[in-house]
Amino acid sequence: MLINQSKIILSFYLCLLSVALVSQEKGVLEVLVSGAKPNHGQVILSIFNSEDNYLNTPVVGMIEKVNASGKVTFHLPGLSTGDYAISAFYDEDENGELNTGFLGIPTELVGFSNNVKGSFGPPSFNQVKIEFTDNKKISINLNSANE
Repeated sequence: MLINQSKIILSFYLCLLSVALVSQEKGVLEVLVSGAKPNHGQVILSIFNSEDNYLNTPVVGMIEKVNASGKVTFHLPGLSTGDYAISAFYDEDENGELNTGFLGIPTELVGFSNNVKGSFGPPSFNQVKIEFTDNKKISINLNSANE
């Protein structure tokens, strides 16, 4: 009887361990951002993992210079599985900020995962979220917020 209980307890702990390991799986996310002027400025990429922190507090932020073809590739190794929303903007003047006009509308090019465009404001977290389960490549095209 004691041996059977030990086997059950051991099996239970092994199941818990496997669930914990699965929930902590990590992979590499590659994000290609295009639409900037060649060899000019930088792109700022922000990754959000919930609707609560969306467009306020990124869990990952990166800056890369624009290459000769007007593109930037971001490599994010060690990203945990889950749902993420990604935003990018073309920091043409390299001031580290998204420049906006009179009504708060961005004057620099912006883009989001799933290439969703907002109407009367940025798209929602649910519109731009991607499911990240393993190594993945996505593309984001930069656009004017007025388009």
